[in-house]
Amino acid sequence: MKILLATTAFALMATPVMAADAIDYSAPTPAPAYDVAPERFGWDGGYAGAQVGYGFAEADPGDDPSGIVGGVHAGYLMQYGSFVVGPEFDVDASGIDGEDLDIDVIARAKLKAGVAVDRVLISGTVGYAHAWGDSDTDGDVSDGALEVGAGLDFAATDNIVVGSDYMYHNFGEFDDTDADVDLHTVRARVSYKF
Repeated sequence: MKILLATTAFALMATPVMAADAIDYSAPTPAPAYDVAPERFGWDGGYAGAQVGYGFAEADPGDDPSGIVGGVHAGYLMQYGSFVVGPEFDVDASGIDGEDLDIDVIARAKLKAGVAVDRVLISGTVGYAHAWGDSDTDGDVSDGALEVGAGLDFAATDNIVVGSDYMYHNFGEFDDTDADVDLHTVRARVSYKF
């Protein structure tokens, strides 16, 4: 009986040792899986592109010129977290024509600022606009105005950005023509991001 108990006890103690010897420690251990967040799009850097759209003016008295606008733009953005800010410059050739006033060119220098949600940028602008044109009564005319606007951009690729914007220009009395002019433009844009 003593021999049977001793043999059983020895067998039970030896089982874990033999099981440990059966583990193959040379097999590679798989690396733990980590959730890697996708890299967010960055709006930092320069860009340039083109735009086309429609402009219409409310002129008092009575003349409401309207027509196609189109041109080029360039700017540089800096991103701080979700906040994006930077200067932008653009110029449009204009077919905004009316009975008494035709607007031929509009140039703008503005500050663009907004909030980025990955590849989407919602922004506003404020700046200075200058327009050149001609009047039936005064010949060649030009005037400056405050510009405010809003825009929406989408980075279709890492380098191609498409979007749209709306801008309001308050010229007041346009170059002593006795016409108070408020100008609106709506444009589609495409930019190359460097």
